[in-house]
Formats: sequence, C-alpha cells, structure tokens
Amino acid sequence: MGATDSKLAFRKGVFRLFEERNVPKSADDYWTLFWTLPESVDDVYSLVSPTDIRKARDGARENLETLIDKLIDQMTMLMDATANFQSTQLLNCFRVLTRIMPFIFENAECGEWETDFFWKPRPKEQDESSLLPPRGETLITLSLQALFMAGFTLPQSMAATGSKNRINYVIWETGVGSSTPIGSYRDNDMNRTEVLRFLIVLCSKSMYQSPAHILTKRDPWLSFMVSANKLERKVVLAFLCSMLNTACKFNPMGWTTAVPYNHIVFTDSREHLVALCLRALLIVLDYNSEQLVMMATNQEQVSHNIPTSSSSSSSSRSNSISNNTANDVVARIDAIRIEENNGNQQKKEVESNVFRYYLSKLHRAQDFQFLIDGIYRILSSPMQTLSSYLPGSSKRVRYHVEMLMLCWKLLEINNRFKNYLMETERALDLMIVLLFYASENKLDLSQVGLVRMCSFILQMLSSDRTFSVKLNKSFDGHASLPVNIRIPNFQGTYADFLILTIFSLIASSRGTLSTLYPALIKTIANISPYLKGLSQLTCSKLMTLFSSMSAPGFLLADEANHHLVEYLLEAINNIIQFQFSNNPNLIFMILRHHQKFEKLAEFSLDNAVIEIEKIRQMKETATTMRNQQQSTENGMSEKARGKLPEAGGSAIQCQRQQSSSSLSSTNSNNNLVLPGAKNGFIPTEDWVYHWHSRLPLDTTATLIHTLLPKLNHNLSNEQDVYNLIQVTAADTSSILPVAHPVVIRKFQWTKPLVIWFRSMLWGQAYISSVSTYGPWNHTQVKLFHIKQQHSDTTSTPPPATNTTTNSGSSPSSTTTTIT
Repeated sequence: MGATDSKLAFRKGVFRLFEERNVPKSADDYWTLFWTLPESVDDVYSLVSPTDIRKARDGARENLETLIDKLIDQMTMLMDATANFQSTQLLNCFRVLTRIMPFIFENAECGEWETDFFWKPRPKEQDESSLLPPRGETLITLSLQALFMAGFTLPQSMAATGSKNRINYVIWETGVGSSTPIGSYRDNDMNRTEVLRFLIVLCSKSMYQSPAHILTKRDPWLSFMVSANKLERKVVLAFLCSMLNTACKFNPMGWTTAVPYNHIVFTDSREHLVALCLRALLIVLDYNSEQLVMMATNQEQVSHNIPTSSSSSSSSRSNSISNNTANDVVARIDAIRIEENNGNQQKKEVESNVFRYYLSKLHRAQDFQFLIDGIYRILSSPMQTLSSYLPGSSKRVRYHVEMLMLCWKLLEINNRFKNYLMETERALDLMIVLLFYASENKLDLSQVGLVRMCSFILQMLSSDRTFSVKLNKSFDGHASLPVNIRIPNFQGTYADFLILTIFSLIASSRGTLSTLYPALIKTIANISPYLKGLSQLTCSKLMTLFSSMSAPGFLLADEANHHLVEYLLEAINNIIQFQFSNNPNLIFMILRHHQKFEKLAEFSLDNAVIEIEKIRQMKETATTMRNQQQSTENGMSEKARGKLPEAGGSAIQCQRQQSSSSLSSTNSNNNLVLPGAKNGFIPTEDWVYHWHSRLPLDTTATLIHTLLPKLNHNLSNEQDVYNLIQVTAADTSSILPVAHPVVIRKFQWTKPLVIWFRSMLWGQAYISSVSTYGPWNHTQVKLFHIKQQHSDTTSTPPPATNTTTNSGSSPSSTTTTIT
C-alpha cells in the first residue's frame, strides 16, 4: 500500500466499518479491501486503530461479524486454491484478524456474544439444514494448516506428490522425530512468524481474565487446541516437534566468532520466529496444568509406576483437520514411544492435554541430547558474552526466560529427560546457568520472576539423589565463569559453589528475595545427606547463615521463619549423621560456634524481646552520638577534631549505662514494636513453644556435649580438634543418637504458583511484543498490571533480556507488573 490513494481508500473502509450499520454481505468491493490493499503488517496496525475496532465492536457489531466471516471464507478459498496462490492476501487475512481479536477478548460484556459467535456451529449459506464447524475451531484449524502449507510456510517442493492439496504435516527442522531436512527460506520464516503470532493471539484470552478466575474459567480456544479428539495425531506431533526443533536448533552466536559486533549491522529475523515457537509451545503445554495441583501428591508417589498406553487420538477423527490425502508426505514420528496398553491413567493424560502427553513419551537418548544442547546453547550465551575478551561483541538473546520455562516443563513432564540429565551430568551445567541468572538479577526487582523460577528448578533438581551425589565432583571450570559469579580463590566441588552462591543470594539481596528463602534452604537440606568434603569457607558460610536465621529478630519477623531454621538444622544433622567422617570442616565449625546452638536451645519469647530491644537501643544511641559528633565537628578545627573519641565507643559506653534500667522493663513496655508487627504478626508463648519444641537440636547438642569437654573447651589448636574428629569418626554410632529419617522436600505446584507461572508467561509475551507490532498494545489486560514509563528522549530500545516476567520493563519503556 505504497500509494497515498490506496491508504486513504483503506482508511475510509475502516471508517465505514463502524459509521454505517449493516453493511451488506454482498458488498464484495468493500470487503475485499481488507485483504487486497494492505502491503505489510505496518499498514494494518497504523491504519486500523484501537478506537476504530472498539467503535465497530460496540456500535456496529454486525459489521465486525461479517468481516470475520468474510476473512474466514477468503482464507479457506486461498488455502484450497491449486493455482495462482496469493500469499499476500492470506497474510493480510491473518494480520487483520490478529489486530481485531484482542479487542474482542478484552471486553467482558462480549463474553456471551463471543461464545455464541465463535463456538456454536453455523449454518451454511446455501443449505441452512447442514452445519459448519464453529468459527473458533475453523480459525485454529486454518492456522495449523497454514503452518504446514507448501509455498507459504514450507518450501514449494514439499507439496504432496500426486495431490492438489498444499497441506503437508512435515517437521520444520531436524531433531526430535525427524532426521531429514526439508529446507527453509526467509519468506517461509516470515510467514511462519505471522501465522504463529495469530495463533498465540487466539490463545491469549487468559490475558483478559483476573488471576482469581484464571483457573476457574474454561478457555474454549486452548481447550480445542489440546483436546485429543479434535486434532489428528499427525497434526499434534508435527506441531510439537516443529516448535521444539526450531527453538532448540537455533544458534544465537551464529558467525559472531568470525565477525564480532555483527548484530549491530545485521538483524536475524529467525530469532523472532524462535521466540514465537517457544511461546506457542509453552502456551499449549501449560494449559490444564492446574490439574498438577490436584494430582501432585499422588504423582510423586507413583511417578515411576505409571503405565504408558496407546493414544486414543488417532481413532477419534471427528471435527479434526482432515483435508489431507493418504499420499501426504508426513514425517515419521518414531521418537514418541506409544506402548500398546490400555489404562485409565493414559486416557486421563491424553484427555487433559495431548501435547503434554506426547512430550512425556519422548525416550531416545539422542533426542534428549539434542534438546539439552539447544537449551544450554541459548541459556549459556549471556555467560559466553560476558566472558568474551571483546565486551558486547555478541548480542544477548531475548528469549532466555521462555527457554528456561521450556526446560522446566521438560523436567516436569518427562521423567526420562530428567534422568538423562542426571546420568550424563548435564544437570550440573544447568545448575551453573540457574545460579548465573539468579545471581545476575538478584537486586533487580523487575527480574524477581526469573530468580524465583531459578530457585524452584534448583529445588526440583536437588530432590534427585543422583544429582546430589554428582555435586561432590570437583568444579574445575570455575575460572571460566563470568566475573560477576566467580568466587575469589575458589577451590572446591559443585556443592561448595552451590551453597556459597545460595548464601550470596540471601546475604546480598537486601531482603528482596525473602519469599525465595524456603526454596533455597530446602535445596541445601535436600542435598545434605550426600555431601562430602565441604570446604572451610562453605562450612563457615553455613554457620553464618544459621546464625542469621536463628537470631531473635529474624525468628519473630514472620510466622513462618522458624521453618528455615528447622531446614538448616536438618541439613546440618544429615551431614553429621551420614557424612561425619567426610566433613571434618563442618564438625569443627559447629564446635567453634557451639554458643549459637546452645542459645537457640534456650530460646524463649521474653529473652528474644529483650535482645531485640537491646539491639534497637544500641542502634538509636549510636545514631544519636554520630549526629551529635558530626554537628560538633562542623565548628571545630582539624586538630581539635582529631582529639574527639570515636562515636561507636561512646555509644556502647552510654548503652551499657542505660541497659540496666531500660531492659528490665522491656516486657511491660507496650510501645515496643516487634519485627513482624508491620505485617500484622504478633508472636505468643504458645506459638514459640509449638515450633521450638520440635526443632531437631538433639544431634548437634550431643555432638557438642561429647566432643567439647574432651578439648577442655579449647579450640585454639585446630590440629587437636581435627585429630579428635578423626578418632570420633571411627565410631559415631556410640556417640550420636539414632539417625532420623531423611526428608526430601520436592517442589510442589500450588494454585498460586500455577497462576504465577501463567502470568509470567503471558507477561513475557506482552513485553516482548511491545517494541514490535504488539497485538495486545493498548488493550485492557487484567492478568497483570501495565505501568507505562515515558522518556523525554528517543533512544534505541534496550534488549528484551533486561525485562522479566513477574514484573518487568519492556523494550519501549513499559513496565509490566504481574500480580
């Protein structure tokens, strides 16, 4: 639409859509404007404004209905054409519908109309006695067909031999399920991008539902997509494998090593296609994931005993995509193991989500290697960029969050994939990547969703015994890590690196990650029974962590904080009970810090309140003395200023003078504000007794009371201490109490976590599309909040990798906050 007259004609056509009621269906000259005049996606988005669509939706809805019907009919006709295929017209149909659909979803008042219009069978114009499939099913069907259409999204050579049908369900790339490349051209990739964008928009109804309703309201669009009796098996497998292979085969580094800084001059259109493939795949894999909440406990108990069964989808063809002949060239899917057994469990899995079911049946080692290689290639690219001798010589990928989500889904859905990672030690590589992203973004509030996801995946990995044992391997590749996650003078195992990084996340995040403390501490507790040879630095940080979390101020700050101390004590007890002889450094640190364990054993609410008040008064006194000294120094000479005593010493002396009078009345002081009062939490004696009486303090107490007297309470000679530990290790059974059962706390989905994950997925889709042709821009999204930030100067948008999901900023200065 380069000519001004054409743009003006199209714009007038848009005006007519809402200014004139009941535009005749027979006005073909008018309706054809929508797929003949636009020449690019920019024409559609610039000439069809949100106001125009809302006016047509609210004031002339019959015209909007006619337009949608005309677009569906035109798409069907174009895709069935055997000659003179008009790809631009088909693209324009997808573009106009992509522009319209979000504004239909956003209006809650359109809900009943949307259900009737899109999801009720429609009569044929010539024969009203016969019915056509619902418009919603037709749109999804046409989208899936367009993704596998020769001459459009596939090379022309992929047209089915001996058939006029252009639809051919072949896998786009080699990898899972296919070893034969079909080739691809830039135009194919661009068309795939347009169609995938439309398919994602059709599935985006969740964006316009509040978090409270996201799991209770059925989404008919996604329900059709994932239902086994709606799509043929070959369609499901072709889509699943094409999305997987396209995402995992892409190399973001490209030829960067040969030509650094090439991304400044050239752009890779395939990167956008890869991002859309990931989102489309994640959307269908996540739907119905709320059933994980109901089956979580049972699934953990029988996860290795669930029988696999044959698919019932192949025998159910009603309302399916059936416009293919027997001669279609369909890639053979031998990567999916379907065993010929019948069972209710298999039927439930298929009916719940056919994409999750088939993904769970992947079993070949070469497929798992392909997947983890592709996932690690994407996730590790920022680490390679930071480690380069030429800073910024390669571009950071924009979809690392989605790739991490896919990795999580694979670990969750396919136990064979998880076992493969453990057995081949690729789980250790994944752990380093997770720690990198968590450490890099720990202080960025907009990236807290990414850090949360890393923490949960770490907890999932730690629940596997094989992973925990592998952590004892020496971490020889530490020197090649980016500077921001290296530990100075590090010499140790993967376990040392994991624990030290977790300590750094907690200690240096300034409380911003407090909601993630349980997942991080559970990770340490899960791996503790298998740890050997922990370094002195690691043991020292464990004691520092224990000291901080057993402090009265921390324990009384939140009703659940005592659980963290319990998990840490379990971790320490596990190491003492099962790895005593292999961890003399930890035994030494326990003896050195024995007062901390004894103090926790004597913990009471009264003593805790006294200590909190004492610390508060010391801080107030120190602040007052510092302010007084600063005001005095302002009027003194340099020589006189140097003779003044230090403020800290004066504060301590003053505090000691006041302590006897002030602390005696602490318990009766009604003005005392406890740490948890701002959150509405008031601790009581009963509450303290409830959790304190259950703390597993017997193992450390026995160890301290047995070994410390033998050293005459003198720990100055470290060699004597280590000699005693070595002698004691020969017969720990006579000293330590009976070993308690090992508790492994696996990650469990809950309804809030399912809502959070879905919100993060759609939030990432939103912010990643803002700088391009964002289909959801200027719509009333309800799943999360959109905060616009306007800048005075126009600059190049920052890379999308600096945005996140739980709350993030978009490439065009848009901040997305997920609630």
